[in-house]
Formats: sequence, C-alpha cells, structure tokens
Amino acid sequence: MCPPVLAIAAAAVTATGQVLNGIGQAQQYRHQAEVDDQNERLANDQARDSIDNTNLEAQRRYRQLAATQGQQQAAMAANGVDLNFGSPAAVQRDTAMIGAEDIGQIYKGGYQRTKGFDMDALNYRGQAAADRARASGALTQGFFSGLGSALGGASQVIRK
Repeated sequence: MCPPVLAIAAAAVTATGQVLNGIGQAQQYRHQAEVDDQNERLANDQARDSIDNTNLEAQRRYRQLAATQGQQQAAMAANGVDLNFGSPAAVQRDTAMIGAEDIGQIYKGGYQRTKGFDMDALNYRGQAAADRARASGALTQGFFSGLGSALGGASQVIRK
C-alpha cells in the first residue's frame, strides 16, 4: 500500500514544482516586460527632449546669424557703402548661406539623435511584447509539464 502512496506523492510534488516553476518564470518575464515598458517611456522622453533641444539650438543660431548680419549692415552703412550690390551684397549672401548651413547641420544632428531614441523605444516595445509572450509560454509549459508528471505518476500507480 505504501509504494502507490509514495508514487502519488512523488508525482504530486513533481507536478507542483513544475507548475510553480512555470509561474515563477512567468513572473520574471512579466517583470522584465515592465522594465522594458519603463525604458520605452524614458526613450520617448529623451526623443522629445532631443527635439526641444534641437529647436533651442537652432533658435540660438538664428539669433546669432541675425546679430551678425545686423552688425555687418550697420558697419557697411556707417562707412557709406551701398548694401544692395557688389561685395557688400555678396558678404550678406555668404553670411546667410553659412548660417543656413549651420542651422541645417543642427537639425540634421537633432534628427539623428531623435531617431536613435525612437529606435530604442521601438526596440523596448518589441522586447516587452516578447517578454509577455514568454511569460504566457512559461505558464503554459509549467501547467502541461505538471499535468504530464501527474498523469505519469498516475499511470505508474495504475500499472502496479
């Protein structure tokens, strides 16, 4: 009478352990998904900050450009130079062109930084989804492994 009881107890303990293992793994994966969700939010915040910082940097450069152009025009006008043609006009065009190139580079760099943060957020979102799927799989595997152990133990008892 003892051996069947021991076999049933061993099967029950094994089945319970497998179910609990599946639950534990699922909890770990769910926790990792929460961490990934938080990282996604942080990456999205960094992307917004990058856009804001890029716009502020461009604004500063626009102001510098306007100040430089104003100083050039004032200096030329004070010396009686006609600003509308010749070298004075070329200087103003060159100043505007260089300023536009600088501003273009500011926006290009900002776009690249923002794109990196957006890619990070997308990767974290995908990782969180994968972790949730693994959590579901771990639970399912744990329950089926436990069920298999219980059935295996029952079949051992029935054979005897």
